[in-house]
Amino acid sequence: MSQDETDQHPGANGQDIAEEEQDAPNSIEQDVPMQTEEPDADAECSPVTEAHFFKDAACIEVARCSWDRPVRQNYLQGCRWSPDGTCVLTAVNNDGMHIVELPTDLYRKESVPEERPVDLLTSVVHVKEGGLVYDYAWYPGMNSGRPETCCWIASRQHEPIQLWDAFTGGLRCSYKGYDQFDEVEAALSLAFAPADGATIYGGYKKSIKCFDINVPGRETGSWRTKSTASCMAIASSMPDTILFGSWNRSISALDVRSGECLPVGNYAPENSHTAGVTWIGFAPDTEERFVTGARKDPKVLFWDVRKLTHPVQTLVRTCGTNQRIHLDFSPGGRWLISGDTRGILHAWNLHETDEAGRPKELLFPLHWDCLNGVSFHPHGPIMATTSGQYHFPHSAANLDAEDGEPSASEPAAKEPTKVENSLTLWWIGKGVFSEE
Repeated sequence: MSQDETDQHPGANGQDIAEEEQDAPNSIEQDVPMQTEEPDADAECSPVTEAHFFKDAACIEVARCSWDRPVRQNYLQGCRWSPDGTCVLTAVNNDGMHIVELPTDLYRKESVPEERPVDLLTSVVHVKEGGLVYDYAWYPGMNSGRPETCCWIASRQHEPIQLWDAFTGGLRCSYKGYDQFDEVEAALSLAFAPADGATIYGGYKKSIKCFDINVPGRETGSWRTKSTASCMAIASSMPDTILFGSWNRSISALDVRSGECLPVGNYAPENSHTAGVTWIGFAPDTEERFVTGARKDPKVLFWDVRKLTHPVQTLVRTCGTNQRIHLDFSPGGRWLISGDTRGILHAWNLHETDEAGRPKELLFPLHWDCLNGVSFHPHGPIMATTSGQYHFPHSAANLDAEDGEPSASEPAAKEPTKVENSLTLWWIGKGVFSEE
């Protein structure tokens, strides 16, 4: 599809959010499947097997969008490709939520030259800042050819769950979860029912609630939990089971039919994380495996749903921040990627092992600052990453006014970390490299 066909791209008109909330959502057809086949001859990358990912041991930067205002602390908070692969959604601290589109020349590409100019992207949709964004998720049946399906949900500080239109950036409706005092509280994690997206699940401090996507307002169901649901995941093969992690290091499996919670692992060092769990996700090739990550914890734990007493494998990354560091599986499940606080991308080939029997690992230094978000394109050899973290301001109060040297009574300040707040797109398939 051409770039001029603005009715085929979410956010093509780039409008900001509507000031008034609508009374009811635009109707979403619940029989819309997640798009796995090519919707248009020009709307998708050429098929590439995942064995070719990272084959040249390089990531070629193809596009970038930056927020270079260190004073405002505009660090990014992860990213997610839309299910149809046309655009990327991200959240920016103190600057709301943004959608950027995939450059059209990358559709149906088989290779990218190393010297290709880097496209400077701008947001086609911007939902202005309205509080800290806790979590967000695309509607799983999102298809740019059907505007009613182009939407996402987000949970922000002091706000209910909100459904946003990906064409206009307008607020469609809200889903309100109430606490024990019958006051609206913000969800800390979000998930769609994987099959049809007809149900929205929100993780709260002491409960998990569900909402009918076509009926805004109060929750339709609620389950009490002993711990905060800081992250959630649901497998399409087990739609009645919600796996959720908590800030108290625990991982649990909730059966929504009975309300029973089963523990995953225990608090032994080898069978759990050392800090709050912030990410959980299923491997798409076999939904018997899932992986978890935690804040300020280098371990990435692999689990098997058939044996929840202990993890089946442990991988290692650098994670020295309380910020959520995302992980992501490639669509076919061959690769697992994660960022770290040094700006390095970890890519594990889950179909190949090293001499010690661990998945082969590749390391790519991609950012100067913390690499907090990673997301595979749903169809082609393209990856999105986001960078940035909170930086404590360096006060000049401990410098002598005359010579600029640290005063004797104050210790010297640490070297400031280079700030990089960016959303970057990378080509990870076949590259054409110039000879030295």
